[in-house]
Amino acid sequence: MSSEIQSPFKFLWEYNYPFKYWQNRVQKINPFNEQDRFEALYTAVLLSDIYTHVFAAKVRNPDLPWFVVKEETYRNNINSVLENLESDGFPLVENMLEHEDTMASIMTNEEYTIDELEALSIGLLGCPASIDDETQSVEFHEDPWLHRGVCNAILNYADGTKNLLNDFKHGFRVIPVTPDDLRLLTKEIMMFDSDGDKEYTRRTQELDKKLTDEGEWNFAFARMQTTKEDYGYDCQLDIYHVDAWACYKFSEVVLTALYNLIRPDGGKYLWEKVERTPGLGGEDGFSAIDHVMGFGLPLRDDPDTVLTKEEFQSG
Repeated sequence: MSSEIQSPFKFLWEYNYPFKYWQNRVQKINPFNEQDRFEALYTAVLLSDIYTHVFAAKVRNPDLPWFVVKEETYRNNINSVLENLESDGFPLVENMLEHEDTMASIMTNEEYTIDELEALSIGLLGCPASIDDETQSVEFHEDPWLHRGVCNAILNYADGTKNLLNDFKHGFRVIPVTPDDLRLLTKEIMMFDSDGDKEYTRRTQELDKKLTDEGEWNFAFARMQTTKEDYGYDCQLDIYHVDAWACYKFSEVVLTALYNLIRPDGGKYLWEKVERTPGLGGEDGFSAIDHVMGFGLPLRDDPDTVLTKEEFQSG
C-alpha cells in the first residue's frame, strides 16, 4: 500500500463509492412508466440529501469525510453547517471563507494566479482545471462560478425538501392525487362554505390545466403537516404539483456534482446537464415543486371526541 494513503477508509470512500449504482438507478427512470414520475422526485430529493451529508462532512474535515459522515452528519450537524453558510436565507458555499475556525480552510499558493474562491471550486467542488507547475498557472475548463452555483442550488433544494424526505422514509407519507380525486373529496368527504368551495374549485381547475398543458411528466401529491395544539393537533393537508422531468434531470446534475465532491481528481463537466434541467438557474436555485393549496383538518387527542360540523369546517 502506498505511503501516501493515510486511511484505507478514505481510499475506499474516494475510489469505490457506488456511483455506478446511482447512475444505473437514475438511468432506469423510464418516461413511459407512469410510476417513475414518483421515482424521479424521490431520487432528486434523496441524492440532494446525500450530497448535503457529504458536503457537511468535507467542510468539517476533508481528511476524514468517511468518519464524519458516520459520526457528525445528523440533522443538527448539517443545520449548523447550512446556518453558518446562510446569506439572505440561502446557504452559499462561498461563505466557507468566513468560517475557517469551524470549517476547512482554503490554502492557496501565492506563486500561483488563483484566489481562494477559485481554489475552493477546484479543491472542494472538483471544478475541472489544469494546473501547470512550470508556469505556475491554473486553467479552468469550466467556469468555477457554475460549480459553486450548482453546489448552492443542491444545498438549498435539500434543505427545502428535508421534511418531504422524511415523509418518504417514514411510511411513505406522500400520496399521489389527481384533480378528480380532489373533486371527489368535496362530494363525499369534505364540505366548505360558499367562498371556500369556489376557491377550492378554482385551485383544482388550475391544477387540472397545469397537468394537462405541461404533459405526462407532471403529477400532483398530497402530504400532511401537523402542529400540536391544546385540543390535539392542527393537521393540514397540502397539495403540490411536481415537474417530474426537471427532477429527473436535476438528479443527473446532483450525481455529477457528488462525483466531483468525493473523488480527489473530480473534474466532470456540469454545464451540459445544467442546461438540460428545467428550473435550474433561477434566483432560488432549483424549483420543481409548486404548492397548489392547503386546508386545515383539526384532530383531537381523544378518539371518542366527535368534532362538530362547525368546528370541522372552521379548520
